[in-house]
Amino acid sequence: MIQHRNTLLEARKIYSQCANKVEQHIAQQGLNDLLSTQVIGIGVATEWIRRAAEMDNICYMGKNLNKSKNNELFVELLRFSFSWFALNAIFTRKELLNLFGMPSPNNEYKNFCLIYDSAAPTNVSLRLQELHQLLNTTTNTRLPNMSNQSVTTLQAIHVKYLPSDIRGKTAEAIRDAADAGSANSLDMPTLLYAFRNWSVHGNTLHGCFGSHSRFYKYSCLLQETLADVHYDTAQKLCSIL
Repeated sequence: MIQHRNTLLEARKIYSQCANKVEQHIAQQGLNDLLSTQVIGIGVATEWIRRAAEMDNICYMGKNLNKSKNNELFVELLRFSFSWFALNAIFTRKELLNLFGMPSPNNEYKNFCLIYDSAAPTNVSLRLQELHQLLNTTTNTRLPNMSNQSVTTLQAIHVKYLPSDIRGKTAEAIRDAADAGSANSLDMPTLLYAFRNWSVHGNTLHGCFGSHSRFYKYSCLLQETLADVHYDTAQKLCSIL
């Protein structure tokens, strides 16, 4: 089993301990809005992270899809989405987020960063260097008014899937990096949050990376980091409750 799946399983165990702690508070104090929301959020995180860790494959009705070389890529794309659903259950509930710091009203990205900064995952520098290298790799792909021109992977993603009227810190950071011709200015929280958006729309599977192996490596690097964030978040949450 790949390491980030083991990390997710370990995080799930700790989230379960967190839920048990909240249940003990409920038994002592009675059910109130705070404890109800906390146990729901932790419970949702526990269920989704288990799905992320234990998923081995996707089974289709058509045998051609089951034999497709894209299959493992879709599995990792789903694994990331499931992992994100689990973390989303924590950082979108102020009753849990308040335990890590001061939430920002109506700013999901900042609230995600609050959890990320609290976790302080290891090996980020090396992973980020590899992610930048993958995004800076040139590729030939069909783009409007750019026939047969070589562009970076980040530029391909930007042109294909980031409409010019989209606003927000993450979109603007990616747009600036693409315009500059280098992904090196993008930090890990931005790349994680961006991949959440890309994965929802399936964008990163449509030729931007130029090869299956590069996309697989990219998604695994982000999933490894997200798994570490889960593990550290679960540990801190367990110590606070």
